[in-house]
Amino acid sequence: MEDEHCLTRELAQRDRAAWGKVYDRYVGNVFGLIYYLVGRDRAVAEDVNQEVWLLALEQVDRFDPARGEFRDWLLGIARHRALRRRRGTARDFVIHGDGTSDGLAPPQVLEESERADMVRAALLCLNDDWRAALHDKYAEGLSVAEIAVRTGRSVKAVESVLSRAREQLRALLRPYFSNPTGGYTHAPTDARSAR
Repeated sequence: MEDEHCLTRELAQRDRAAWGKVYDRYVGNVFGLIYYLVGRDRAVAEDVNQEVWLLALEQVDRFDPARGEFRDWLLGIARHRALRRRRGTARDFVIHGDGTSDGLAPPQVLEESERADMVRAALLCLNDDWRAALHDKYAEGLSVAEIAVRTGRSVKAVESVLSRAREQLRALLRPYFSNPTGGYTHAPTDARSAR
């Protein structure tokens, strides 16, 4: 991958080739995250995706490579814009004890739904092999030995795949969950947020 500082300079200078490269590299991750966070509504996801790239172009000067990677900053903007859109449409949604809904959803319902969507989006970023191993282990509850039999691998190979998959999943989710020791803040300052 290109040096982050060099790439950032090119992006800040509004270099079309650099933006094209960044777009090609990250549009799948950005759109996938947005798609899940807005409730799998493709039209809304396309609209929010466009907002994210325009906002990134406007605010690229605020990106600080010393605080994290450009991809994380960009996905932070995507998360912020998608959740903002989702909360805007959640005004018609509250779950009552009897299962009916109306009004505004309680914050804990939204948070749980957002977390689940974040995990699903991160899982989609993993390669098929790693995603299948995590599914077998945690969704189906198979032991490492059972996964080894199912996949025709050795127990050590399955342990290795699971370890790499968990590590990558943690890395993908790290920017989205609170970090008490600091780290990148993924809510961009956006004058339009106050509207």
